[in-house]
Amino acid sequence: MALAAGFGLAEVARALGSVRSASRWRMEVTERADGLVVVNDAYNANPDSMRAALEALAGIGRPSGRRTVAVLGEMKELGGEHETGHRAVGADAARLGIDVLVVVGEAARGIAEGAAQGEAPGTCEVIVTAGREEAVAWVRQNAGPEDVVLVKASRGAALEVVAEQVLEETTP
Repeated sequence: MALAAGFGLAEVARALGSVRSASRWRMEVTERADGLVVVNDAYNANPDSMRAALEALAGIGRPSGRRTVAVLGEMKELGGEHETGHRAVGADAARLGIDVLVVVGEAARGIAEGAAQGEAPGTCEVIVTAGREEAVAWVRQNAGPEDVVLVKASRGAALEVVAEQVLEETTP
């Protein structure tokens, strides 16, 4: 719209380059110094927003040839749909061709089960971790400059900690 309104491309690019999200932990894209890209969407989650975030992850990774890693935790407040919702998200991850699915915590195990039993079982590597610390350790040891990592769960799961710790510089 800015171009149609007569603004120059360089001016529009400069303005867009300085835009900051008004809300933290909602699709925050950060590139670590070594090139690892982390998408922190740990503010909230439900099956629809999880699917949209997984689609965005696939959309970032596929064209660039980067490996896609989804670190997913529990979606709270699903009530009677808890198990069904988690399984559907796992099936979506597999169907979308996500390379690695890291499931954080026992309450989110249905995501792993859905990936293994959905329409495209076995299409993504599934790692189940006991909690945030184990998820951080796995990502630090296994993800690198050629990867895009999505971190998403309900706010109560506090997975922003995972994104923040993965983004910290580590000493080899």
